Amino acid sequence: MSRYTFGKSEKLCSKLMIDELFRSGKSFKQYPIRVIYKEVEQTDANAKVLITVPKKRFIKAVSRNYVKRLVREAYRLTKPDLIEKWHNEGKYFALAFVYIGNEIPEFVDTKRTMQLIIEQLNKINE
Repeated sequence: MSRYTFGKSEKLCSKLMIDELFRSGKSFKQYPIRVIYKEVEQTDANAKVLITVPKKRFIKAVSRNYVKRLVREAYRLTKPDLIEKWHNEGKYFALAFVYIGNEIPEFVDTKRTMQLIIEQLNKINE
């Protein structure tokens, strides 16, 4: 049974892990989101996720927070298949979603992009 949650244990908060992710992680783009990922040692969740929106692209915090909320919700709704697969294989990953678009997206477009990202992550880690 899949769970559509996004709790504290799934959030990437460790500065050391974040630095390591951005330094030596692999990445790909699915416009308007850039994904950086790295396999890590066992943690309390199969995927630790960081969502960031650059201040350079959205000056107002309200806009940045809205875009982060959209990306977070799209991830929450599309992640169960990926997490279940990683759980069965005993894999653990750190993920960063960096929004690189210049306009505030529609939720439907964000969800479609996230589905493509999840499919690509499934293919990469086979």
